[in-house]
Amino acid sequence: MALLRHVCCVLLAASSLLLLSAGGEVKVRPVLQVLVGQNSFFEWLASLVWPSNGGTTTTTPTTPAATSTELATTTTTTSEATTVAATERECVSCRCGVINTLRRIVGGQETRRHQYPWMVAVLFHGRFYCAGSLISDLYVLTAAHCVEGVPAELITLRLLEHNRSASDAAVLQRHAAHVKPHELYNPRSYNNDIALIRLDRPVSFEARVRPICMPETSGDFDGEPAIVTGWGARREGQLATDTLQEVDVVVLSQDDCRNASLSSYQPGQISDNMLCAGYAGDLPKDACSGDSGGPLHVLLDEEPGQYQLAGIVSWGEGCARPNAPGVYTRVNRYLRWIAANTAHACMCTPLADHDY
Repeated sequence: MALLRHVCCVLLAASSLLLLSAGGEVKVRPVLQVLVGQNSFFEWLASLVWPSNGGTTTTTPTTPAATSTELATTTTTTSEATTVAATERECVSCRCGVINTLRRIVGGQETRRHQYPWMVAVLFHGRFYCAGSLISDLYVLTAAHCVEGVPAELITLRLLEHNRSASDAAVLQRHAAHVKPHELYNPRSYNNDIALIRLDRPVSFEARVRPICMPETSGDFDGEPAIVTGWGARREGQLATDTLQEVDVVVLSQDDCRNASLSSYQPGQISDNMLCAGYAGDLPKDACSGDSGGPLHVLLDEEPGQYQLAGIVSWGEGCARPNAPGVYTRVNRYLRWIAANTAHACMCTPLADHDY
């Protein structure tokens, strides 16, 4: 009966995505192209009953409708059954957002191993389908469209993942204890496309594993260079990559993203809870299918090589198309919501006494 319940829940989630995908080419950067990794829908369904290892996932829904700028002010507490209170543990002083090498590989290429120590691969039923960012010892931040309707017990999270096709003893694996999409997430417009995943047990911070910094409250990041990391497809229509990739983009102003002469998005599509980022220079660069939920990094002022989480990969029209910048959830619009729902976690700060 438990398996039947899980299958029903996943069918509901999959059906909503399939309904969304019928109307256009706008690409949510994720999830459940579980169908791509299988020969048919029924083989995919069978795989839930007779699991197999491997495979990749991605998705394709509709053009978002015009959105309002609704933003939740409500908060809810997490389940007490699996909560680990920070007061019961010693939270060490640690620095957030420090990458493990300043010698970056740029231009849509493979990152160095463990270069971004907060990167998380999110797996559904053992198959990769989204990314996320470690923000504390107990929580991963991702996109709501990655987890809405998916039971927590079907989600696995992998830290220190670099090459998904290779066995790596360094990889840390956790299971999801609780999944919390934003209360006002709108699956038609992707407004409030943000979610928290609580780990089943804390991770210990060290040089290779640390959280990314939360963004500055007042930052709009207009015109700032940014970095997107993920295991998404390198080009539109391709499958997700095996190795973690990075690409340089530039954050657009809201006016430019909403300007019909500069952007193909319709009036009202880009809410105040979103930001846009596009390619810099002559070559098209963007997030793509499989990158959903992953981080858009912007450099902190305090120190080179230290980054804040400006955005979460959300949606876009295709991948790296002219006048179609990638659209990201604007994280600093949700700092109070994040704080209210991660109260029992150990956090790091930008200027802590210790490196980790």
